[in-house]
Amino acid sequence: MAEIDHCCSTQLIDGEGEFNVVGLDNFIRTTKLTNCGLSYAVVAIMGPQSSGKSNLLNHLFQTNFREMDAFRGRSQTTKGIWIANCVGIDPFTVAMDLEGTDGRERGEDDTTFEKQSALFALAIADIVLINMWCHDIGREQAANKPLLKTVFQVMMRLFSPRKTTQLFVVRDKTKSFFFVQLLCTMVPMATRGGPLTGARSDL
Repeated sequence: MAEIDHCCSTQLIDGEGEFNVVGLDNFIRTTKLTNCGLSYAVVAIMGPQSSGKSNLLNHLFQTNFREMDAFRGRSQTTKGIWIANCVGIDPFTVAMDLEGTDGRERGEDDTTFEKQSALFALAIADIVLINMWCHDIGREQAANKPLLKTVFQVMMRLFSPRKTTQLFVVRDKTKSFFFVQLLCTMVPMATRGGPLTGARSDL
């Protein structure tokens, strides 16, 4: 397959949870994804609103996701779920940018979309980046602990033996930060239910 030298992005699922069938079809045709068969990878990112998720994907994978305007303050930049092809990476890789959690637009009680989008990403992605600020580790809501706990437990029941690699991205690490804090907070949730194994063709 010829390498795509430009990024194509589209909104896969809007903020109301509607699947963009036309947009996905156009994305597949533009990027020639069907030529890859099963030889492609999916990398997703999840985390709090305005924590730099889109910025991180753009720097790592040369994508063109919309980024927050720091001069306008924290606000909802990514609505729903967006996907884009990564430029200059082999095998063909799709980056998935999830709407930020803990945003004031949805309110603190409306976590349904957060859970659904996180489960969606964990079900189809090969790698999920869990983005968080160093100073939020150990906190209940700011570190998304309730969301992650629910997602991990449900994933073990519904998607086993699916294997997904989860990478925790700790932003603005300080000299006083101890990695054991992250392990003590996240590992008990992620390991409950046993290891995950499997392949994309099993889905």
